[in-house]
Amino acid sequence: MTRGLERGSAPVEFVMVGVLLVAVALTVLQIAFVAHIRAVVIDSAIAGAAHAALADTDDSEGVVRATDLVTSGVAAALVQSVTVTSGEVSGKPIASVTIRFGVPIIGPWLTIAETDVTGRAFREGP
Repeated sequence: MTRGLERGSAPVEFVMVGVLLVAVALTVLQIAFVAHIRAVVIDSAIAGAAHAALADTDDSEGVVRATDLVTSGVAAALVQSVTVTSGEVSGKPIASVTIRFGVPIIGPWLTIAETDVTGRAFREGP
């Protein structure tokens, strides 16, 4: 039989399968990390827009609120800019907060891609 030719192959197979499983696990963790960062940034943009849309606040307070929330939830180095704009939807005034941030590619260290998220809220008024 060929038993003699297969002798010693189990440790090699174990190492190769182990490396593959570690790579898959790290990929899943990276995807979860990116999803978490994106969720925090989206929530911060929405909260900043809601704060800017209040009747007794101005747009700069919405930027401050969004910046505070996003830097407390993720690394401040990932955030490139936070801007607020005013507009209208169906004749109703809105506040929009846009956050531009870097998407981490390898852990939190290497950021190559950039993306924007926008949160909108209707302004309070009579």
